[in-house]
Amino acid sequence: MAIKCEKCGSDMVVKTGRYGEFTACSNYPECKNILKDKKVGPPPEKTGEKCDKCGEGEMAIREGKFGKFKACLNYPKCRTLKHISN
Repeated sequence: MAIKCEKCGSDMVVKTGRYGEFTACSNYPECKNILKDKKVGPPPEKTGEKCDKCGEGEMAIREGKFGKFKACLNYPKCRTLKHISN
């Protein structure tokens, strides 16, 4: 279920910039269309374990620029992270 670019019809992809994630046209630099509010991507994969710090949130596997990690779904209220070793 890929979102199509409104300007050129190409697929939109999630990119990470200086200020966080944004959705941009895959046809860059010919098309410079971006969507700041909408994010395309799979939902976080829940692990079934509870957060050690807050005790309320469930931990989920997320992926960042340094690889996969576990994070509390109560973010930004709880900022618990656990690195996943390869």
